[in-house]
Amino acid sequence: MNATISRLGCGTAALLCGLGTAAAQDADTLRVCASTMDAPYSTEDRTGFENRIAEVLADEAGMTLDLVQIRKDAIYLVRDGIEDGLCDVLIGVDQGDRRLLTSEPYYRSAYAFISRQDRNFDGDRWQDVDREGFDTFSYRYHSPAETILKYTGRYEYNLIYQASLTDFEDRRNKYTQVPADRVVSEVAAGNADLGIAFAPDVARYVRDSREPLKLTLITNEIEREDGVIIPLQYSQSVGVAPDKPELLDRINTALESGKDRIRAILDEEGIPTLPLDS
Repeated sequence: MNATISRLGCGTAALLCGLGTAAAQDADTLRVCASTMDAPYSTEDRTGFENRIAEVLADEAGMTLDLVQIRKDAIYLVRDGIEDGLCDVLIGVDQGDRRLLTSEPYYRSAYAFISRQDRNFDGDRWQDVDREGFDTFSYRYHSPAETILKYTGRYEYNLIYQASLTDFEDRRNKYTQVPADRVVSEVAAGNADLGIAFAPDVARYVRDSREPLKLTLITNEIEREDGVIIPLQYSQSVGVAPDKPELLDRINTALESGKDRIRAILDEEGIPTLPLDS
């Protein structure tokens, strides 16, 4: 579930697909809520990389996976999945998310620049967007990318272009987001000079682009004018319902025994990672 400021955040049975076993709450069933609208993390056809990690965890824990799919954006999974009692687990939450019990982290990544290889962009600090010839930026809303552009004086200039990525959809009183693949395709097509996104959001699309692209992790953090630090690197954990502390131990054990299988999934996805202790 996308890191920043966690991707996770409105739910009834009508929002669910595949409810067949959702009512089962025995100790041998791992009930994982997953969005059908959160590619590349989670998809309706279960090909998202977090869907695959859920399968590994269930297998390693000796449990049957019950993937409870919710037809809503991932930001609503805590409220409409965990809090409504439809599931007990979410894959890919920020370590230490206060709404949940969180496992030991199983990977760490960062916000990144997406650039065309033929542009020879070599920056790895957020300030490096301030370069001649780099004027138009694609990014996802509700992320530090907006702060980066504001602090480098490029935010207002970029607003009309950015709104075009959601076809100028009215953002008032509803959640509006730029699809991760659109962030990448705009760079590949030359419409954006640079993309800014959490690396796991876009790694799949950078990997699969016909136009050679480069994904560069941002190495520093943002210090706001009021002294608040906005991190650009995040450790990802598994979130467990607060009333299921016994399940957390099983998850941690499964993460350890399945770490090589999970690493293979992340590597196949093309996600650049950082040391967990960095």
